[in-house]
Order: sequence, then structure tokens, then C-alpha cells
Amino acid sequence: MIERCYAITDPEILETIKTALADRFDDIREEAGTKAFEVMDSFDWRLLKKGWLMMKSRRCYDIVDINSGEQVGTVVAPGEKPLVFTRDFPESGVATLLEDALEMRALISLGEITKQSVRYDLLNRDAKTVARMVLETHGCGGGTEAVVQCRLIPVRGYAKAAKQVDACLAQLGIKAAKQSPILALMERSGLSPGTYSSTINIALQPHTPAAEAVRFIIENLISVMQANLPGVLEDIDSEFLHDFRVSVRRARSLLSQMKGVLDTRTTARLQPQLKAMGAITGDVRDLDVYLLKKEAYIALVPEVLKSGIDSLFRTLQRKRRYARKRMVKAMAGTAFNAALADLDVFVQSDPLAESDAPGGARPIGDAAKAVIYNRYRRIIKKGSRISDTTPDERLHELRIDCKKLRYLMEFFTSLFPEDQMKQLVKQLKRLQENLGDFNDLSVQQAFLINHLQSIRPQSAQALMLTAATGGLITRLHVAHGRVRSQFFHVFSKFNAPTTRKQFTTLFT
Repeated sequence: MIERCYAITDPEILETIKTALADRFDDIREEAGTKAFEVMDSFDWRLLKKGWLMMKSRRCYDIVDINSGEQVGTVVAPGEKPLVFTRDFPESGVATLLEDALEMRALISLGEITKQSVRYDLLNRDAKTVARMVLETHGCGGGTEAVVQCRLIPVRGYAKAAKQVDACLAQLGIKAAKQSPILALMERSGLSPGTYSSTINIALQPHTPAAEAVRFIIENLISVMQANLPGVLEDIDSEFLHDFRVSVRRARSLLSQMKGVLDTRTTARLQPQLKAMGAITGDVRDLDVYLLKKEAYIALVPEVLKSGIDSLFRTLQRKRRYARKRMVKAMAGTAFNAALADLDVFVQSDPLAESDAPGGARPIGDAAKAVIYNRYRRIIKKGSRISDTTPDERLHELRIDCKKLRYLMEFFTSLFPEDQMKQLVKQLKRLQENLGDFNDLSVQQAFLINHLQSIRPQSAQALMLTAATGGLITRLHVAHGRVRSQFFHVFSKFNAPTTRKQFTTLFT
């Protein structure tokens, strides 16, 4: 018999349980204990999505399987400083697991929990333990009702005794627990484990007026902005700013592509405000992208030049500090907060009332088909014109068109068959990745060339920085040419007859 867990919904039944067990076993030995710990995860619940719970108690970090309760791994911090990023953890199997799960995200505390436990060793006439039952009460204060569960732990060789306990609990109407007590407690305290996502998750109906559908989508995007803003201001990790910016960019893209759906005055008011929000956060995000590439950059240069790369990243870190100060100051300003307030006002309004938009009342199913197919045709037209001699700028324009099409398909995915949409997005994503890599390599080269020109070779350290930067530019240039040559094969796959037929069938 395996270990089982039961939900105790009525604390008053605990004495009844003890009495019932005392009738079935010769003796019961009790041992009580209390343990306090913090539940740790990333803001977007990456450990939970892996099926793990991390609990921090002083310097010890324990990871357990959320369903079985079995230990996945444990790490003891080498010092008093909290472990936040995977790079902070000592080298171990657990560190490797966390690196795959968390990537660039930080661990944050989701709350402190106190667990009070009473272990009952159930003894036979020979005073041998034949089964164990542990009553656990998880509480977090603040008026939240505690979660009480009991675990039945069989003892090897005494399966009959464990079955007796199981039967006893069943007779008392006690049923198996449906979820981890920690998750249950978090939900009672107002948290919703695993619910945050930066992706669009809206179920639209084809007959919904287009203006209302646009409002629903922008409401979803605003909720993502608001959820991430505190993390941006606290500078917890780079993904808060990334998710914030992506939501701003999606909102801009939606307004620009759904022309004729919203009142012209509304669009004219919101578009510049969203653009300004993107500009305020742009410099910090650009520097974050470079800083996240540090290990990849170091791997591109020989050992003798690695000190130059370290010097480069110290400079980037310093620039980021200055850029972040400017960003935080702007976010505290009147214009930024007025822009957020205007978005809230739009969400609470009736976009069809007194609107001069001719397409506001059009069913969103029809409007979505038209705008998606028009964007798709533009991509095919532009992509088919690209040759070996086409300027890089044309590929960058095509990348933006692909991004806009991807946003549209994410906004309106609920209006079309899920399996077909997934297949088309997968095809589009391959093209996006190629064009995205090409753009990244272009931007990185331009940035490093500009940085190289600013270096004054007055010391051996400056010379090493110059050599390392030049070496990086060379490696990036080679990769840039390789990715461009791959474009033609990737685009031909996206422009295949089967994909063209799918787009035509779904969106015309």
C-alpha cells in the first residue's frame, strides 16, 4: 500500500479519529513539531508548471513533487544571502534542473507558511510500529482558514495495519485530498497558483461586434501590464519589463491593424500614449537583452580575450543603471500615469456609443478573417521579392509584418479551429525565428561597432576590450550571413502550397 493523503474538513473530528485508532491498535505514540517556511517560485509559476513546489526554510531550499510529495532535490545556501537566480545556486543536479525551468527568472517569495504536525506511531502488542499517521495543519495567518490534512504512511511488512487505518478513515467519511495543502492554502489566501500568463487568453464569439472584441483584448493586455509594473519598478528580473513591453506593443499593433473599428478620436489618443510607454522602457530592455547574452558572448571569443568581454559587460551594466533611473523617473511622471488611466477609461467605455467608426459593429469573425488574410498576402508578396542582393532593411520590414500577423493570430485564435491555428502559427514561428535571429545579429553588430568607436585605447585593458569587441563583431558577421542564406529555405516552407491553401481556406 502506498502513502495516502486525506482532507480534514472538520477539525472537531480529530478526537474521533484518535479514539477510533486507539480501539484498533495496542498503543499510540505521539510526536508534535512546528516548521515555518516560505513558498518560492517565479512570478509566472515556472516551478509549479513543472509539477514542483519549492520551500525555503532558513538556508535550505527543498523541492518536492506537487502530486506525490516526494523530494525532487534539496540545496543548502552557502551563505546567508538568499538564492534568487539559478546562477546563485551551488553547482548540483538541482541547479541544473532550476536552470532549465527558471531560465532568466528570479525566485520570489509567495508567502510564509507555518506547518504544525503531529505524528502518530501506531503500535502492536509487541510495541512495534505497524503504521504511521501524520496530522498536518498549514496556516499563513491574516485571517485565512488553515488547511488540515492527514497522511497515512504504511510501514513495510505491515500492509494489513495500513489498510485498517484507511478503512477507519473511510468509515468516518474522510476522503482523499484532491490537491496539495500548500496550494489549497495559497488559493484560500487569494493567490491563484499557475494562473498568470503573458499570452492572450480570450474566448471571442464570431458575432461579437469588432469594437467590443478590441476592447476585450486591450483589457487583457492592460491586466498583463498592471501585473508586471510592480516587478518592473522593483527590478526583480528582466522578464517583468519584457512582458510589460510586449503587451504595450501588442496593443499598438491591434489598434493600427484594426482600422475603422474604433472611433478615430480614441485611436488618435491611445496610439501616441502607447508609443511613449514603449519609448520610456526601450533603453533598459535593449541593455537587458545584451546583458542576458553575456555567457554566449564569452563563448564566442578565445580565452585570452575573455577579460575584454568582462570589461564590456561592466560598461553595459553601468549604462543600464543610468537608463533605469531615467525610466523609473518617467514612470512616476504625470504623462505615463495619465496614459495608463486613459487605457482604463477606454476599457470601461462603450466603444460603439457615438462612434464614427464604420466597422465597429461588424462581426469580429469577418473582420478577423479579412485583416489576417491581408497581412498574410503582404508577407508572401514581400518575401517572394527578396533575393541575394535585397538590402537588409527589406528583411527587417518583413520581420515586422510577421510579428503583426502573429499578434493577430494570437488575438483571434479562439475564432478558428484550434488544431489548424496551431499548425499555421508553427509555420509562421519558424519564419519569425529566422528573421528575428537576422535582426538580432544586425542590431548587435551595429551596437558593438558603435561601442568600438567610442573606446579610447589608452591602456592595456582598453586594448583588450577593443580586441574582444572586434572579435565579437567578426563572429556575429559570419553568423549574420549564415542566417540570411537560410532565409530562402525557411520562406519557401512557409510559402508552400499546403500552407497557402490553409490560409485561404480559413481566412477567406
